[in-house]
Amino acid sequence: MLLGRFVTEYKPGYLRKRSEDIVKARTWAIGLIFAAISLGWFTKELQRVTTLAFDILNYAYLALCILTGLLIFLWIWASQRELNLLFQWLDPERYEPPSSLKETLIILGLAILLVSLVFSSRNPLLYGVIFTIYSLVNIFATRYLNSELRDVFKKSKNRINKDLKTPEPLQKHKTYLAGIEILEFYFIKRRQILRLIFIFAFSLVGLVLSIYWEVEKISFVGFTAYFIFFFTILISEIVIYRWRNIRDITLRPLAAELSELSREDDINPK
Repeated sequence: MLLGRFVTEYKPGYLRKRSEDIVKARTWAIGLIFAAISLGWFTKELQRVTTLAFDILNYAYLALCILTGLLIFLWIWASQRELNLLFQWLDPERYEPPSSLKETLIILGLAILLVSLVFSSRNPLLYGVIFTIYSLVNIFATRYLNSELRDVFKKSKNRINKDLKTPEPLQKHKTYLAGIEILEFYFIKRRQILRLIFIFAFSLVGLVLSIYWEVEKISFVGFTAYFIFFFTILISEIVIYRWRNIRDITLRPLAAELSELSREDDINPK
């Protein structure tokens, strides 16, 4: 029985070692973003707009440009945070992380589109085209991610359930299972795809208005297109922030409990 427990014991951390290709692709994406922004374009553009005569389009552009920069920062921060959470809590049984060119292209593609949004924000039509493409790609990327995560969650539960069926299951295994349930709810059961579909739908509305602006050059139409893009990003980020906050608040006491259990194991090794 001791041997069986040793073989099946749930030990998160191994997934990180076998996911190096995905982590590297994300690192390349972040490098691309920082390289583009570090050129000083963003700061110079802000200075340029503030020296221009008052025009409602210029200030709408300025607001959207700043929000897009914030969107990039949140993409970098949130993706790293979520990778760390998955590595911290999951230990799937007989699972090999994807490491093909497909995953690298998806991550780099999203990074390129995000950078392109910053550079295209001066023109409502160009921004609308890129934002619509980004929204569509994000839907397919998230669907692909969810298909992988469903497998990871299932196989992590398979491994931990073996430990829970032993005569004396450890408390930490019950805690890990509770953490898995929270992460599964956030990634899979939350209406992530529906949120992205709404973003795509509003991006199409903004794109239509930006096309009309390009043809007629009516400032109010261009401003409305900017407003829709701004409003869509803002509301979307508020919603996902709320979901992340609920996830982290519910995970925090479980993480604290695991720390205490690990401390006890270190003090009183069996």
